[in-house]
Amino acid sequence: MNSFFVVLRFAFCLNFMSKIHYFFFAILFCSAFAKAQSSTATSDSLVVKRKTYHATRVTTTPVIDGNPFESFWDPIPVGNNFIMTEPTNGLKERDTHKTEFKIAYDDNALYVAGFLYDNDAQNIARQFSQRDDVNAQADLFGFFINTYNNQINQTRFYATSANALGDAIAEGDREDFSYNVVFQSETSINERGWYVEMKIPYRTLRFPEVDIQNWSFQIFRKIRSINEEYTYNFLDITKGVGTQYDALLTGVEKIDPPLRLNLYPYASIIHDNFDGNSTTEYSAGMDLKYGINDAFTLDATLIPDFGQVAFDQVRLNLGPFEQAFGENRAFFNEGTDLFNKGGIFFSRRIGKRPSGSGNLNLQEDESVVENPSKAQLLNAIKITGRTKGRLGVGFLNAITEKTEAIVNNDLDGTTRKVVTEALTNYNMLVLDQQFSANSSISLANASTIRNGSFTDANVTAIVLNHNDKKAANNYGTELKMSNRFTPTGTDTGYQAQATWERTTGKWRPFLGYYYTGENWDPNDLGINFETNSSIFAGNLDYVQFTPQGIFNRYELRTRVRHRRQASPDLHLNSQLTFNPFFFTRERLAFGATFDITTRNLNQFESRIPDQIVRYNSSYYTSGFISTDYRKKLALDMSISRFKRFNDLEHSYDFDLSPRYRFSDKFLLIYNFNWDKSDNRLSYVTIDNDQAIMSRRNTHSVENRISGTYNFNNKQALSLSFRNFWSKARFNRDFLELQSDGTSEESDYALDEGVNPDANFNIWNLDLSYSWRFAPGSEATLLYRNSIFNQNDQGTISYQESLDDLLKQPTRNNVSLRVTYFLDFNNAKKWFKA
Repeated sequence: MNSFFVVLRFAFCLNFMSKIHYFFFAILFCSAFAKAQSSTATSDSLVVKRKTYHATRVTTTPVIDGNPFESFWDPIPVGNNFIMTEPTNGLKERDTHKTEFKIAYDDNALYVAGFLYDNDAQNIARQFSQRDDVNAQADLFGFFINTYNNQINQTRFYATSANALGDAIAEGDREDFSYNVVFQSETSINERGWYVEMKIPYRTLRFPEVDIQNWSFQIFRKIRSINEEYTYNFLDITKGVGTQYDALLTGVEKIDPPLRLNLYPYASIIHDNFDGNSTTEYSAGMDLKYGINDAFTLDATLIPDFGQVAFDQVRLNLGPFEQAFGENRAFFNEGTDLFNKGGIFFSRRIGKRPSGSGNLNLQEDESVVENPSKAQLLNAIKITGRTKGRLGVGFLNAITEKTEAIVNNDLDGTTRKVVTEALTNYNMLVLDQQFSANSSISLANASTIRNGSFTDANVTAIVLNHNDKKAANNYGTELKMSNRFTPTGTDTGYQAQATWERTTGKWRPFLGYYYTGENWDPNDLGINFETNSSIFAGNLDYVQFTPQGIFNRYELRTRVRHRRQASPDLHLNSQLTFNPFFFTRERLAFGATFDITTRNLNQFESRIPDQIVRYNSSYYTSGFISTDYRKKLALDMSISRFKRFNDLEHSYDFDLSPRYRFSDKFLLIYNFNWDKSDNRLSYVTIDNDQAIMSRRNTHSVENRISGTYNFNNKQALSLSFRNFWSKARFNRDFLELQSDGTSEESDYALDEGVNPDANFNIWNLDLSYSWRFAPGSEATLLYRNSIFNQNDQGTISYQESLDDLLKQPTRNNVSLRVTYFLDFNNAKKWFKA
């Protein structure tokens, strides 16, 4: 089997190279273009006044305890004079809320101290939270480092006043908290304010191997009680993006970082009880992170275990497209920002439900004994990093095993196996060349290779994101091609887009064009909800960045969309949307949506290629309100209304979510959603190659409760509960779809025993205790309770459906998982001792 993996990966390389060699010139061109841009920069570029701070090399290390008053810090220079980012951009810091910092380094790590003074220290917000929950009601300190000084990327390290830590990677204004590394941070509070100390090991950073490092950085502070934010280097929120405003960090020279090899061994036990059957499973494995060099890192998961990932938010799905869920597996979340280039990578494809599990071609007198719900992931690796020439490289490879269903012959007792998914190799490669101050050109390729007579696939995208020298305009272009290699031939499809956006000033226009060909299909390793379309888009936004009257800020956004079928050319619909949004000085947010759409020719509802469904014009209105989260009791609420003109179809949606903070340790959030839609013209079935339609009524109710009790910032008890019910009832006056999209009465009748109605009810409960007992090490004890029921009782009430749900077999699951972080350099010291 191992030799087959080697052959498979080699075959992938040959296959990949044969398909993209004609794109290599793009990377060569962009490298030359980057140099040209650097050499021709003029005074017309965005002018950023950049402060300079000189870091100090040290020979001893501080005690990271949140009290930066020891003699270690005395000779380190102070950085100060912060400037307000929000609400009044550009104001000097208050005398009552001064901020200072110090930075030191040695061959192992950076050391950062923050002094966050507050003349009303007893009212410093200090809600407890767990890792990465930096939006809790606590003050916030951030140290942002850019080891390439490219004004595009940052690695961000956060600490709250309640001693919770967070880390993220940022590109422009996009921030990704799925990034997780091991660093130390501690805080303390006294009558003068609060303080933070951080130790950031070089194993958490990537930087070029040069004697003198060219780094930049930013220090960020958020003061919850007075609703203000500050940065060390002035950040003009009306121009460009935040990463363009870093200060310069000098003095970091001749560092000799240690070997970057981190091991994450884990062990888990899962006991599952369902419908009288109990199983207990034990597993162990290891993830590792290895620094190939100072710029590139290898991540691998060996014997993967995803037994404690969160429940998917499953709903009743009667539409023409699959339901998409977010990624809950840490390996496919962490450090994957490069893989988002081009939008052709959807990690949930890896280990998905086998594509043949729903079509076993059962013969008479056969029954299913076993039919796995997912393909087992065997192993996965990813390599990511960026060279000193600003070329980012991301490579991901994952292999899932062959999956088989077992079918039993009920007459003679024999069994047969049906392959529902082949042994599959998934690959993603991205090359991202940055140029100028804040621009990049990328080549992305997604490849799926299956063993045997199954479909292979390859998707390639070229992405250009260019900001002009004044940071006043952004230009974007994407060109994509998909190939699916089937036993009968190759299906090739294309997608493209071009956009322009004004990125400075209060008035911000946008123009865009999006084309999707008939055969565009990236779904083997991507996800797609659009085909055969041309969309013309225009926006005109007015953004008030600074306080005016009772408002801290407000936005007035207008959207226009004109959508056509690409082949043959056909006007599908046009849409006008207006979105006002307001945020007051007292942190009350509210807004609305007003939308009107012309008659709509739906390409997908019929489930027949090139067969449209004609809908009348419509309007949609909604409004929301969100109160001040600083108060113990806060409320989020929204309501919406949809109606078609001269048609019976209409719908309502109501969402209510109160939250109550019992103390700085305990927060409870309840969410209630009520949705009702009546008389929607909907697909029922296909009869004699004709789409049969009917009016459909649906009703949904969802209740969710989430709460966390934080014993401290390392131990927490968390509750997550969700009950979702939905029913659908079809009118029995069936209609037959015509070629022009209209519908006429049909004599179609349901076969005996056939009922298209639906009743869907699901109950999930998670209760977990987590304990970060050492840096990077965690133990999680999880109890799960889940129930599911689906049938064709479309006239049932919520209470009746809930009663039926509680009669179904309940799955009870208890699991314990322990992960330990091991730095190879520390392990060497143990062995020497």
